[in-house]
Amino acid sequence: MLIDDDAEIRNLYGPFLEKRLQAQSQTTPANDLVTICVDGPQALEVLQETTAFDIIVCDYSMPVKNGGDVWNYVKKSNPSVPFILFTSEEFNELPEFDKSFQDLGHICLKKPASPTKLLQVITTLLADTRKSQL
Repeated sequence: MLIDDDAEIRNLYGPFLEKRLQAQSQTTPANDLVTICVDGPQALEVLQETTAFDIIVCDYSMPVKNGGDVWNYVKKSNPSVPFILFTSEEFNELPEFDKSFQDLGHICLKKPASPTKLLQVITTLLADTRKSQL
């Protein structure tokens, strides 16, 4: 799941991730690999309908419901799903995210980061999650 209110981010990272993850998956249609949400309320609505996400990539600064609101929901409903906070904000200045966020294996990735860098972080987190489930 990719959550960002910036259309440029969604339009750049969404198709890139779909294409690269499709190449890695070989079994799932590309349009089923990445669910894209335009803001926090839409993401929360989707997350209430299903918990079937392998990873969540979420911006922090969004109107109405921010990345902290999304994280607080995920933390209570499905804390084992890897969460990447993808933001231009300083991590240590975000009140919803404390040391336990990273201690639990979640990542804060600073914008701007290339789509390739984001893909590397996603791939690593997914591999780590699969190893821990064995």
